Amino acid sequence: MAGAVSASLLVAGLLAGMGAQNKDAWRIWPAPPAGSIKSFGFWTLFRTLNVAVLVLATERLVGLTTADSLTFTRLGLALVAIVAFAAYLYALWALGRKATYCQASGLTTDGIYRWSRNPQYATAILAFGALGLAAWSWEPTALAAALIAVYTLMAIAEEPWLQARYGRAYHVYRAEVPRFFNLRHARHELGALISRKAPPFANRREGK
Repeated sequence: MAGAVSASLLVAGLLAGMGAQNKDAWRIWPAPPAGSIKSFGFWTLFRTLNVAVLVLATERLVGLTTADSLTFTRLGLALVAIVAFAAYLYALWALGRKATYCQASGLTTDGIYRWSRNPQYATAILAFGALGLAAWSWEPTALAAALIAVYTLMAIAEEPWLQARYGRAYHVYRAEVPRFFNLRHARHELGALISRKAPPFANRREGK
């Protein structure tokens, strides 16, 4: 119940902040000033929803038995969630604490940020999506879907804030790198890897 209430209030608050004419009055993300009532309310609701998904999903996973025909699929999804969560922690470290809490500290565009403009959100979405499916129960799965919606709205709500602070640099970066997953860059990297491996085989055939 706490997770459902938190999800409803967060989605409503994020949509209100994005759609209102006086955005500063309604905005709950990017993060309001630390110590303000809105900041306290946002982080309380956000953390409650995250914890609710983790607790409910873990409870359902602990009850797994070999009699469940989806056991290995669910365990595989749980493994994906763990790897994605590790990537999320790395993205937090790469960006730094100040920027994570929406304090302008320079635009980061290298490293993991070549693959996504929002690697924290992208990895969190992947982690909670996999975890929600691994739980295979409507309560944690529905809450995980709501949390994914919250992360998506947070990413969208951040963009005008980033544009205002970093101007053309962010405009160029936004045009080159997708909001969540840079599949084009992944294809390019894979193609480069394959092409680097191709010449040795070609040379061996020529030598024969």
